[in-house]
Amino acid sequence: RIYEAVDVMNLAQWANASTLQCFADGVGVTSVSWSTGRFEPPTLVVAGSHPAIYRYSDTSRQWNSILVLPPPPVGNVLDVAWAPNVGRTFHYIATAEGNQIRIFKLSRGDQGELDLESTQTIPGTNAWRCQWNVTGTVLACSGDLGTVRLYRSDFEGHFKCVSRIQGDLTQVAAQS
Repeated sequence: RIYEAVDVMNLAQWANASTLQCFADGVGVTSVSWSTGRFEPPTLVVAGSHPAIYRYSDTSRQWNSILVLPPPPVGNVLDVAWAPNVGRTFHYIATAEGNQIRIFKLSRGDQGELDLESTQTIPGTNAWRCQWNVTGTVLACSGDLGTVRLYRSDFEGHFKCVSRIQGDLTQVAAQS
């Protein structure tokens, strides 16, 4: 469901603006991320059994599914993050899928539509959450092993792990 403020001066009242019928497989929605493109209509990616992109149409005043991304080979999408667009001609969307990370590169067509240009899979990573930095150049992913990995694109557009931060698990073990 998407809600909008009825009165921006009184934020206690929100009206249901739209309801998206995303997944019929019983998984439901696990994550949502908005596109921050300033010169594009409101667009969001919704994840569950697979990622799907929805865009708001001012003419029909409703949300339309514009692109369904490929589902993960095993399991469901646990988290999704849309990279901030700082002057790029394309978009990045990252998904954390438990045992892998996928980064989708979407190009913008002449009429403003989004097309899947490429997909990069980073297997063997324990990822439950993912988030881009403020410029959309570094992807941070964390899992249940107390490790945060930072990924950055090289000059050929391939994402590589540039840093690995290991948390102190002795505190967790001592409390349980």
